[in-house]
This record gives sequence, C-alpha cells and structure tokens, in this order.
Amino acid sequence: MPIEVQVLSPAPLVYSRFTGSVTLDEFAASSQTLHANPDFYPGMHMVLDMLNLEDFDVGFDEMKAFTANIQKRHRERGEEVFIFIVCSNEQSTWLAEMFRSLSEVEDGLASVQILHGFPDILAFLDLPRETIKLFPQDCQSEAHLLTRRSS
Repeated sequence: MPIEVQVLSPAPLVYSRFTGSVTLDEFAASSQTLHANPDFYPGMHMVLDMLNLEDFDVGFDEMKAFTANIQKRHRERGEEVFIFIVCSNEQSTWLAEMFRSLSEVEDGLASVQILHGFPDILAFLDLPRETIKLFPQDCQSEAHLLTRRSS
C-alpha cells in the first residue's frame, strides 16, 4: 500500500509513510481512514513521511479541493493541528510545497511545516525518548543526534 497511517499511541501523534507512486484517491482514502479511526482526535500532530515517495498523480485543482476539505474538517472540529512533512527528493518536496501553499490560502486550523529529515522533526517536536521509540525503527536511526536527555 502506498500510504500507511498509524496513530502512535499513547502519544498524540499520527505517522503516515508514503512509498512509491501515490494517487489523489489513495491520499484521500488514507485521510478518511485516519479521521474515522477512534484513536484519532482533533489537535493531534501529524508527521507525513514522504522520504520514499517516488511520484504522484495529483493535479493542482484536485489538491486544492482536497486541501480545502482538510481545512474544513479541522475548522469544524475547532482544533488547530500541525502537519509536519518530511521529504528529501524533488517530487516529494514539490507535493509538500503545493500542499503547504494551498493550506495557507485556505482559512483553516491546519498549519504545515516542511522538514528534510527525522533529526529535524524529532527535535522540532521535542519528543521524549519513549515517544521517539513509537516511530518505525528506520526513523529513529539518527535520534542519537538529539541532545535532549529524556527517560
């Protein structure tokens, strides 16, 4: 499956991994699945791991409508949410930038940050060590670079 979504419990955090080629239908289905998950609640931070995204079939108008729907959902729930996108190649960066730009145009409660590696995201979120351990193992490979001393 090109998009895997996990609620990292007990941390209030969602982790999604994009691999290979992704379509808008797959993007929308993963979002609907997440919002239907009983462990998901408004205000949970989201980490979208696009490090392994190779290509996507998402047009501008489609992404604009999708982004408007995401912002509408968060407005209705009344909770601000932070979406962190981790990307490294041209394709994933382009998709992330389009999503962030369209999110800024919409009047909503979801704000988007683009980062280029897991040391950045782990440091930015300032997560305790037990929460870092909830991420897939390959996301933790550089966690030792953090200077935070947590138990």
